[in-house]
Amino acid sequence: MSASRRFIPTLQEARSLDAVSRLNSVSAAARELNLSQPTVSYHIRKLEERWNAKLFRAKGRNLEPTEFLRAIIPEVRSVTHQLEHIGHLVGSQYHQKVLSIGIAPSLASIVLQPRLAAFLKRSPEINVRLCAANRFVDLEEERIDVALRLLPCPNSKETEVNGNTLVPLPSEYMRVVCSPNYLASLTGQLQPSDNSDARVLSQAQLIHEDETVHWANYFATYLAGYPFESRPRLTFNNADMILQAAISGQGFALLRDIYVMDALRRGELIEPYASRLSCERVFQFVAPEAIGFTQPASSFVAWFGAELKALLSQA
Repeated sequence: MSASRRFIPTLQEARSLDAVSRLNSVSAAARELNLSQPTVSYHIRKLEERWNAKLFRAKGRNLEPTEFLRAIIPEVRSVTHQLEHIGHLVGSQYHQKVLSIGIAPSLASIVLQPRLAAFLKRSPEINVRLCAANRFVDLEEERIDVALRLLPCPNSKETEVNGNTLVPLPSEYMRVVCSPNYLASLTGQLQPSDNSDARVLSQAQLIHEDETVHWANYFATYLAGYPFESRPRLTFNNADMILQAAISGQGFALLRDIYVMDALRRGELIEPYASRLSCERVFQFVAPEAIGFTQPASSFVAWFGAELKALLSQA
């Protein structure tokens, strides 16, 4: 018994082994596990020493599992998955009445937070913990019960449940918006013979989202004959800041439907053009693979999914 125990990997070693074998790279495994490359390499080296076996061989710039590792990696993954499942279950029991929701900061501040009191009133037995982040979050590692992620649009136009993923909004558009006063300040300079759409956009400040090409796609689709690269730029890295900049009259914004519908309804923004861009990705509810949708998570998904659909019905 004691002789076999020395061959048992720690959970961290098993997770490193699993990640490197899947990704064929120590650096990629380190990024996924949020560890340093030396730490992952150390885990692999200690296992090779303990098992007296080579686990990986170089193949170009990547690594590939040896025959020894191929024979045991399915069992390693199975045990690792079960241990993480147990940890999540224990954590769920410990925080029994807390629902942890992973969500993008903009979606949280613009859409969820103003409506959250209604959910708490409807489900008083549930305490909510919002985990707002723009980075990819490991749901099981950070004990997130349900997350909203931007994922590629599904083929079906209906709401779907696919394993641990629920698609609440099959399609969405991006629309040009600005404050009424900002538009008036531009259109007041137009001559009767001007092409108003092109003229206004040529004078407007275009508010950009960092590391996106939304405005470039809009010009290419609807105003191909007019220059884009020379446009003055105001750039933010979050949609909530873009929304507030547009409301305060700092320029034209190009934002997805769910971010602008409340402001349009309140008259804080107007939509000067009917031209819209289809969104390539939509928000989808995702649950931890080992757990699925718990009852509190399902209650939240049903409620917030209905809220999002009601919001878009105004479009």
